[in-house]
This record gives sequence, structure tokens and C-alpha cells, in this order.
Amino acid sequence: MEKINIDIATLINPHFDRLWNTECPYVIAKGGRGSFKSSVISLWLVWNMFLQTEQGHRANVICIRENQAYLRDSVYEQVLWAMDMLHLGSQFKSFKSPLKIEHIKTGSAFYFYGADDPRKLKSNKIQDVISVWYEEAANVKSAEVFDQSNPTFIRNKS
Repeated sequence: MEKINIDIATLINPHFDRLWNTECPYVIAKGGRGSFKSSVISLWLVWNMFLQTEQGHRANVICIRENQAYLRDSVYEQVLWAMDMLHLGSQFKSFKSPLKIEHIKTGSAFYFYGADDPRKLKSNKIQDVISVWYEEAANVKSAEVFDQSNPTFIRNKS
């Protein structure tokens, strides 16, 4: 495999440098429209999954957005974009029904869920979760989404 050098600093808004380097378990990214929050987060998630898979670990990422109807055109496409920016696209296979992006070698995956019905999130059994991304968390209509999904995915954390 050819080694490629990527200057991450050229891909992220300097406002989010702290986000990129944090070891905090919870991060709230604040910024206006066009601040590249989603870009930075998707790059960070893809990079962290890459680091885990390079060590032979399974590492799953859960992506949640309030309205399931917009997942494909937003979060799903954003993750594919980040994979391309990091030259990792060839290591993944994407599925459109259900939405999922899977690491070919380890089976690690990005899973995409709408927060329309928090009870659907509660019954989830995905293991080895390294991150949960709430895209547009401010738009989530009810705290029940967080109350149902956080314990579900945290108990399945790797």
C-alpha cells in the first residue's frame, strides 16, 4: 500500500483544533452555518475508526440525526466525503438500505439512525461502539432520544 501524507490542519477549521485533539468522552461542537462542524467531526470519526482498524480492532460508530429522511443526503454523504479526503474510501463498502458504511477487513461500520422514534434506538445491539455522533443535536425534539440511546450505545462501547 502506497503511503500518503495528509496535512489534517488544511482540512479542518482551526476553531476546532481542540475538538480534534480532545480526550473528553463528550464533545459539543459549536459554530454557525458554514463553520465546517460536520466536516471536522466526520474526519475525526473516520480517522479514529481507521486507527482502531489498523490495530485489528472492531470499532463501530453510530450516527444519529433527528429526521431519518435526511440521513443519506447529510451524515452518510459527509462520512463518505471524509473517507475520500483521508484517502480511505477503498477500505470501505457502502450500503444504502439500510444505510451503513462497512470497513471491508474488520467489519467495523458506521451505522445511521433517525431519532424520530427513540424506542428504535433503545433496542439496538451493536457492539464495539467507539463514538456516537448526534448531527444537529440542537434539533432533536426530545431529551428522550439521548436518554434512550446513550445508555444503549455506551453499554456496548469497546
